[in-house]
Amino acid sequence: MAFCTFEDGNAMFGSTPVENMFILEYMPAAPGDFVRVYLYGLMLCHHPEIDEGLDAVAKALRIEPEAVLSAYRYWEREGLVVRLSDNPPTYSYVPLSRMTGAGEPMDEVYRYRNFNQELQQALPGMVLESHEIRMANDWLDVMHLKEDVILLMVRAEVKRRGDRLPAPRTLFKRLNETAQEWAKAGISSVTEAEEYLKRAGDAAKCAQSVVRQFGLSRQPTKDEIDLAEKWTEQWGLSREEVVSACAETVKSSNPSFAYLDKILESRRTGGEDEGDRSCVKKLLTHLGVSSRPTPAQLESYKTFRNWGFEFAAIEQAAIWCGENNRRTFDDIGRKLEQWKKIGAFTLSEIEEERRVQKQYTDICLNVFERCGIDKKVTKTDIGQVRIWTALVELETVLFAAECARGTDAPMKYINKLISSWSAQGIRTLEEAQKASQQHKASFAPAAAKPGQDYAQREVTEDEFENGFYVDLMNRGKAEKA
Repeated sequence: MAFCTFEDGNAMFGSTPVENMFILEYMPAAPGDFVRVYLYGLMLCHHPEIDEGLDAVAKALRIEPEAVLSAYRYWEREGLVVRLSDNPPTYSYVPLSRMTGAGEPMDEVYRYRNFNQELQQALPGMVLESHEIRMANDWLDVMHLKEDVILLMVRAEVKRRGDRLPAPRTLFKRLNETAQEWAKAGISSVTEAEEYLKRAGDAAKCAQSVVRQFGLSRQPTKDEIDLAEKWTEQWGLSREEVVSACAETVKSSNPSFAYLDKILESRRTGGEDEGDRSCVKKLLTHLGVSSRPTPAQLESYKTFRNWGFEFAAIEQAAIWCGENNRRTFDDIGRKLEQWKKIGAFTLSEIEEERRVQKQYTDICLNVFERCGIDKKVTKTDIGQVRIWTALVELETVLFAAECARGTDAPMKYINKLISSWSAQGIRTLEEAQKASQQHKASFAPAAAKPGQDYAQREVTEDEFENGFYVDLMNRGKAEKA
């Protein structure tokens, strides 16, 4: 079957006509490579004699085959193509005249097309898959949030994260939680959403921390939240820095936000930042160093903050260094650089990464048990397993471990099996078991056939620390999605 064809009944032409509806309504909002893929495929519909499949299209456009498939998934969501088969991938182009006919079944499927396009535009550099689109449409259908409210929610989350957007699946998990909160709060307008954002944002949390520090049992007022917003947004202070300044309010018999504002203003305009000095003193304490902060240490701390780390995360790095007998700010910087490479800038993100590390440590122990290894789990082992689970499903990895039991080098044998299965497009346990039964002899360690001895890729400690597996793991997640 040809990679791209017209639907039955459409004539072949000697040229490639492009309907104006595509140029006016679809092309402006689409990523550039997606437009190139659509137009090239349209040409193949008219000239099937030059159609050689997915790899040929990717080579002709000088992009990866996965980028071609991503483009067709995008046009499939837009309703411009229909997928006919997955292996090999083939698509049928839908004439745009069908998109305007009243009463067509496609009207119901794509009733949120304009909203979906605006949602895509609100997430620059991110290509949404079908499950993210369906989740966003559920916010409309199930939670009964309005389109403009949802778009405001998405833009607010993007603004909050800055240039550190996570993978779409992670981002939409957080957005779904926010949508549930907003639906429960009964938010029905942009004005209500903006007010909710203000009260639920970082400024509100900062104001709540100050209220608790003052020993009060009430919620902060709008004026107090506005002051906290000035401290955090305009002045760039962290919540920890604001709370630390509360200690100076004991000089007043009636501490207030206004008095705290004057203290912070004095610190801000008093030359050397006393807030930074106080934070550096805490870091030195965790390192087990009793000396006073030096200009170099203060400058290093500012660098850590400019990287985007909150104080709690920097403090956690200092605690880790102290516990491991590392006593300098350079040691803190090296630890933060590791977290920076995996996009962990807050204490909660660091704790999540630790949770994932614990999860993969448990998987490693399971793999060792199944293949008959008795050893401690190393970072290299964790990095290798993370690569395997990005290529195939977890149950498939465990099956490979069982197959490797009794071999001279079980981990290498597991890697060879998974590399072979991945190259054949095998991901599930059922597919791996079937392949193992059909080609049992070719997978035996002593009887490997030519062409099936896949290159071994070992992960070193240095590569693990510098995030070697991250790109491959993200590609694996995208394939699962």
